[in-house]
Amino acid sequence: MVVTAFAAILVVQRRSPPTFFLGGVLWAGLIVALSALAGIGVALADGPPADPLHIVYGVLAVAALPGAAIIVRGRTERAQTLVWVMAGLVLVILVLRLFQTSV
Repeated sequence: MVVTAFAAILVVQRRSPPTFFLGGVLWAGLIVALSALAGIGVALADGPPADPLHIVYGVLAVAALPGAAIIVRGRTERAQTLVWVMAGLVLVILVLRLFQTSV
């Protein structure tokens, strides 16, 4: 959420992302990937989730940031920042849905 909020501020201020921004995106991707691995471990130990949408949301959450990285290639810095904002919002929505479907 922090990376998404920071990217949104950059878009509103019409500023280019600083050099450390990509590091924040990488950390966010790492956290999502580790969460997905934990979810796989739980599914192996306790069986699959009752709602199969949980699996779909997990796969989409893991694919959101790499997908955005593919989209931003060759774009202007402003367009790149906007894509990262959109990917971050999608990721936040997917993670919230993951929590909702796990109950």
